[in-house]
Amino acid sequence: MPPDVVARYSELTAEGTLQVRRGEFRLAAEQFEAALQIARELNDPHLIHRAVCNLSTARLSQGQIQEAEKGLREILLKSPDPNIIFIASSNLASALRRQGRLQKALLYAKRALRASDTIDNYTWKATCHNLIANIYMNMSYLDDAMAEYRFALTLSQRGGLGTSYPVDYIKENLGYCSLLKKRYRQGIAIILEALQISLANGNTRCLVECYQDLCFAYMQLKELKRAEEYGEKALAIATEKDYKDILKNCYYLLGEVNLLMENEERSDFYFDRLQELYPHLPVLKQFLRTFDVSNIINLKNPF
Repeated sequence: MPPDVVARYSELTAEGTLQVRRGEFRLAAEQFEAALQIARELNDPHLIHRAVCNLSTARLSQGQIQEAEKGLREILLKSPDPNIIFIASSNLASALRRQGRLQKALLYAKRALRASDTIDNYTWKATCHNLIANIYMNMSYLDDAMAEYRFALTLSQRGGLGTSYPVDYIKENLGYCSLLKKRYRQGIAIILEALQISLANGNTRCLVECYQDLCFAYMQLKELKRAEEYGEKALAIATEKDYKDILKNCYYLLGEVNLLMENEERSDFYFDRLQELYPHLPVLKQFLRTFDVSNIINLKNPF
């Protein structure tokens, strides 16, 4: 196996991983696709499996759920490597969660957890418990979710991760879960901490989720001007980075905030943008203008 080619594969993989942690998912996908091409030219099954899993991670983050699933189940049947099993299981769990198939998602997340028990990698261990917590949150098992988030933070401390990835995501999710339990001030405090960490880490994706969730929190507290400011910050980043799920949430949030502020024209603008994304639901805009769904919506659920 040519050492220079393998070194290039490793370089592309490392670059892609760094871009994922920064929230630059399109760049990450390009790096992982190039690594996959090298692995196929070398005809090395292990390198192919690793590259497919990494590319799946980037595609998941871009919202390409069906593409992200491709090949993962076959990898689980073929690979004995616990590292590969962890990534494939974790990504399948994430894909299924985003499709609302929560029981199956939990099964794969627990398979990833079993694999992580054999790996001395506290980043992965913490990430896995964060994933399980996300699934519990989508199931509305909020106390179980908060326990998992807190355990993920404990593992992060035990592993000496400090404020590095994935601590920013875990804190952000814990803060949002507090919002769902209507502990708004507590949730805001945790999310603001996550915001500072994500800024320091250069994690654009976590940063935009912080802005989005702060918009929601201040909307619930009827501090509408502050809610609007955070919502507009989230929308600007989501537009630039093409975070499709955040875009949808921001159109809803800013439509609702402006409706509460009696800015009818601005509210219509945002609800119209949201309606364009759901042509199969022609009454969505009118429904949202008529009914307040802010107490039942979950911004981390498939929308």
